[in-house]
This record gives sequence, C-alpha cells and structure tokens, in this order.
Amino acid sequence: MGGEVTELACVFLGMPELLVKSAREVGGELHVLVETKPGPVGCRRCGTLAESKGRRNSCIRDLEVSGRPTVLFWKKRRWRCKDPDCEAKTWTEEIGGIAPRAVLTRRARTEIARRIGEDADPVAQVARNYGVSWDTAWGAFKEEVTPRIEDPERIKGVEALGVDETAFLAATKDHGRIFATGMVDVRRSLLLDIIEGRSAKILSDWLGERPEAWRQAVEVVTIDPLEAYRSGLKPHLEHVMVVADEFHIVKLANTAIDDVRRRTQNELTGHRGRKGDPLYDIRKILLTADERLTDKARARLDAALAAGDPKDEVLAAWLAKEHLREAYAVDDPKEAEKLLDKVLEECRTSEVGELNRLGTTLTRWRTEILNHHRTGDSNGPTESMNLLVKKIKRSGCGFTNFKHYRLRVLAHCGLKWQTHRTASMRGRAPQFAA
Repeated sequence: MGGEVTELACVFLGMPELLVKSAREVGGELHVLVETKPGPVGCRRCGTLAESKGRRNSCIRDLEVSGRPTVLFWKKRRWRCKDPDCEAKTWTEEIGGIAPRAVLTRRARTEIARRIGEDADPVAQVARNYGVSWDTAWGAFKEEVTPRIEDPERIKGVEALGVDETAFLAATKDHGRIFATGMVDVRRSLLLDIIEGRSAKILSDWLGERPEAWRQAVEVVTIDPLEAYRSGLKPHLEHVMVVADEFHIVKLANTAIDDVRRRTQNELTGHRGRKGDPLYDIRKILLTADERLTDKARARLDAALAAGDPKDEVLAAWLAKEHLREAYAVDDPKEAEKLLDKVLEECRTSEVGELNRLGTTLTRWRTEILNHHRTGDSNGPTESMNLLVKKIKRSGCGFTNFKHYRLRVLAHCGLKWQTHRTASMRGRAPQFAA
C-alpha cells in the first residue's frame, strides 16, 4: 500500500493522531510510514502561530500486526516560534501514544509488561520478540508495574494474612540457603509482598512499616509451625488469631513415624532400610491416610508391622498420626479440642521417645491448631502462591538480584491484570456496509 492516506489503514493503526501514508513488508516486518494530521500549530508557551523547521524521522516499535513485527516510521514535524521574546524557541511534535525519544509505543510497552508480568515470559524472550534490548524490555516492565505494586491501595482490606517462606538462592560454598518470606492475603489469594530472609525480625519490621489502621484490620494470621514467624507477629499483631497450618502439623506426625520406623528397623536388622525389609517396604503406606488405603495395602501394612515391629512402636506412631487427623476431620471446635487433647495425652504417656517429642511440639502449638476450627482459615492459599513463585524462578532460570526477583514475583502474583476478553463470533452478524 502506498501513495495515499486511507481511512481503513488509520483504523488498523489505532492511533487517531496519526495518518498512514504507506506500508510495506520488509524482511518479515511491517514498516508503516506515518505522520500527524496537517493543520496550523500554535506555540506551546505564547500561542503564536508556529512555523515549520522541516521534519525528522523516528523509528518506533509497535504491537504485532497479523503476526508480523511492526515498525512505525514517523516523520515528525519540527516547529519554531516566530516571537523572538518567547522562550519556547523550537520543539518537535508529540502525541499521547508515543513518549518523547521512545523506541516503543505506549501500548507496546504495556504489552511487554503484561507478557512479563501476567504471562511470566522471560524478559530476554520478550525483548527478542520486539527487537529491543533486554534493558529496554525490563525498563518498560519496571515502569509499568512499579507504581501499581507500591500503591498502598493494592494491599488494603486484608483480614486474613498468610506468612510462609520459599527458597530464593540455593546454598553455595560462600553462603547457606537464602530464604524469602512471602505475605499473602489468603482470602483474596493475593501476594502482598515478598522480603528477603526468614526471621522474626524481618517479619516484625515489615509489619511495623504498615499503617496502624492496616494492622488493626487483620484478624487472622496463618503460619507454618515456625517459632520465628509466631514471634515476628509481636508486638504489631498481638491481637490476631494465629492459625497453624494443618498440612505442616500432620507432617510433624509423619516425620515422627519415619523417625520411629528408621530406628526400629535399624535395631531389628542392624542396617538402614533396604528393599525386602518389612518396614522399609511400607514406608509410603504408613504416610497414607487410613481411609485411602486399599484392602491390599492394608494387608501389607498389617503383615509388615507383625514382622518388623515387635514392640508396636511404629504402630503407636501411626495411630497417633491418624488420631491427629481425626481432630482435623470434625467441624465442631469443642469436639476437635477433645480429640486433640486425647492425642496430646497419648503422646505424653507413650514410651516412644519420638511421640513424646511430637506431643511437646503439639502442646506448644495447641491454641494455634484449634484456631483452624474457630476461623476456617488455613495456609493453603499461601502454599499455592508458593507454586507460582517457583514458576517465576523457573521462567527466569534463577535470580541473583532480589529487587528484580521481587518485581517479577509481585507482578505475577500480586497484580490483577485487565486482559481484554474477546467476544464470541457465534450469533453475530457482520457490521460492514456494502
């Protein structure tokens, strides 16, 4: 296409300030020659009629058109104020869709940010797709998401706060494993923030930076049974109801089963568990919920315990785990309290050392365990958010810069992207005029 301005071409361009003069495909790219609509222009300062100083060419990357990368060749008009006393002197025309000296249109910058943020595409891949440098793509992403992430309105109205850690950097010869602590609105499934480290101090400091009204609005905090996080809630959230996550509480019981099994089979066989050893062969069955066991699995369990558990210590640990799960299975808080106290008494009076240790831990977290029934909240949404965090780590092939990591994670897990929803074509007549 070339030689004349067409209304159809301007509609496809989608920028009402620009006119399409010509377009052609070059090397798989669509090159579009554009200019602004003609007409008189006044000085931006004094309003005097300006005179032309010619044009300068500018190349700007735009969104793809029909699967082809698009470049706008904009013949910008340059103007001069004829009033010698005016401070404006000369200037180059501007439009709203393209920032001064930009190599990307605003809509292209927004789409780059969306692909990196919502779609979790690698920055390098998006940069290649748009024919720009990594720094340019990252700059577009950072400029778009930073104001939205730091907006206090984004994290308002939190009633139930979830706290959990994920690994940021693996251990090396220079440092141990570095963790990051994430704060999640568990009722909206929204990541509020992620901070480097895992300690009571960093959690307390983060809470201290929040406004008093924000802290008072929080009613429930769900955490893993980690003392650092429980201590970190003080003094800012001492009024909240703390809930210990069900999964990790039951995991403590499973860990006790494994410890008893390993000790028992070592005492019986004189070596670590091997294939063919009774207790080793049922190690996964012991950790499976009782109601999920098949008849075949239950028969294997009974036979292995009879052959490899002479003192019934493994059986005692398995029963304690199942009794703990029963406490979580009921809905009534008072009934749950009775069942939990029975488990605590069972562990306290047991001759199995591992169960004594489990009972001590459960007693220390008794109130937080029962709060699950009082509130109905759990750390499940926080754990699901951790899966998305790991998705970002895989997308970035690992991170070393925590500021970049934080932006990527919050853009994907902490923002609601307004993706355009395409209407269905079925049942709609075309609106073209013949």
